[in-house]
Formats: sequence, C-alpha cells, structure tokens
Amino acid sequence: MGNVLLKIKEIRDKLTNKELKIADYIERNLEEVKNLNTYEMGNRCDVSQASIVRFSKKLGYSGFPEFKIALSSDIGRQEMENSISIIHEEIKVDDTSEDTGKKVAYENIKAIEDTCKLIDYKELEKAVELLDKAKRIFILGGGFSGIAGRDFQYKLLELGKMAIFESDPHIQYSNFSTIEKEDVVFVISQGGKSLDIFNILQEPKRRGVKIISLTKFSPNPVREIGDIKLSTVAEKNNFRSTALSSRIAQLTVIDMIYVKLIQRNKTLAEKFIGDALEMVKDMKMQ
Repeated sequence: MGNVLLKIKEIRDKLTNKELKIADYIERNLEEVKNLNTYEMGNRCDVSQASIVRFSKKLGYSGFPEFKIALSSDIGRQEMENSISIIHEEIKVDDTSEDTGKKVAYENIKAIEDTCKLIDYKELEKAVELLDKAKRIFILGGGFSGIAGRDFQYKLLELGKMAIFESDPHIQYSNFSTIEKEDVVFVISQGGKSLDIFNILQEPKRRGVKIISLTKFSPNPVREIGDIKLSTVAEKNNFRSTALSSRIAQLTVIDMIYVKLIQRNKTLAEKFIGDALEMVKDMKMQ
C-alpha cells in the first residue's frame, strides 16, 4: 500500500489549499484520524467529504477506508522507528570525514528504504513483463539519471536483451525514427521536468509505444506520460544540487527489475551471465 506520511511529504508542493488543510491535520492527529469517517474528517478540516475522498485517491488509495488502513500501518512502523536512536543532521561544510561519511551513508540507506515503501510493486510486475516481451528497449536518461540508464543497459545486455541507450538528444531523436509498437521505452528522470526528455517522448507516444517512467513520486510531466509509473523518493536539497541518494534509489529499482527478469528467465540468464564471466576470467589476475 505504500507509506502514507512519506507520500504526503513527496507531493506536498502539489497540494491545493484544501488538501494542505487535510495533510496538516493528519500529520498533527495521527491516532485520531484512523478512527474518523469522511464526515467527521471533513468537519475537522473544514472541507467536504468529497475532498477527503479525492485526497485519499490522490495518494493512490481506492478511498478513505483503505487510506486509514495504510495510515494505521504507518503509525505502528513510526513508533518502532522512534524507539531506535538515530542521530542525523544535515551535512555541513565543516563536518569531519567520519561525520560526513556517516551522514552520506544514512541518506543513501534512507533513500533505499523510502523507495521500497513508495514503489507500487504491481506496477513493477507490469514493467518486468513488458520489458521481458519487448523486441527492443530504448532507455532515456540525462545528467545523473543517465548514469542509472547506462547501468540498466549493461544489465539488460547481460540478459541478451536488445537495449539501446544514448545520452545525446539528437541521437535519441534519430533512434526513435525506427521505433515500433513491439518496442518499449524506459525513461529515467528524477525530477521529471527535463524538457529535452519530455519532447523526445512525444514520438514513441504518438506511435503507440509503451513507456515506463522512473521518476519521483510527486506528479511531474515525465511521470504522467508513462503507461507504467515507477517511483523513487525526491532528492533533499540540503547540501548540493547534484544527485546523491536519488541515484542510489534509481539503481535500487533497476536492480529489482534486473533480478525479476532473471527469475523469469533463469536458464537464459545463467547462460548469458555465465558466458560473460567466462570471457573475462582470463583478464583477471590470479
């Protein structure tokens, strides 16, 4: 079902004024909310019952009852986490190497854990099935997302898949001149607002090619264009603008897909990976 409080945090900048009222009330009254109905919730937030239902659906739940079940699970998990003493502060320029190392490690671990809470595993299964059957897989990703894209290409090639990755937008446009319905596009864009990526996606969309998007959970143009939507947590702007933990989160989702593809094609995977290991064996020092 995902993590309610984490989802609220991820989409807070996209909420309307009414939705912000609901979000604020929930965060301040966790125990009370799980025992309320939509009428009672509406009165406390000074919004309509329909607003409560729409808010629940915006977070990916079928309605307020399912939302409350997920929230109850959240509360139990939060109580357990609060019992564990973790000292965490934002990275500072005068931190020692040890403090910086611990904080970076913590952020990376947190990004992986939060991504595991956010990701829709039904969507993940759909993505794996689509990739498994694809004739060719076109991978898009610019900047630091391109690092994850290149990693994904190597993993797919290991499994004998026809995977195409190119970071140059002009070549990406050229590649899509031959794209067909049997192909799949896998696009990685953390913020989901890259104009180049968004424009390039219009051609496969026009041709009816399925698109899998891997972006932050919060609504964004690249995410919305995807037929299958996979999510990671948003990068915190606490020290530098370039991606740190977000890259780890992207690679984690890619590894999930890679392992699921191996599970679906165990014999084939063993053959290709085994052949690759055998080929490089003689290049290793004993």
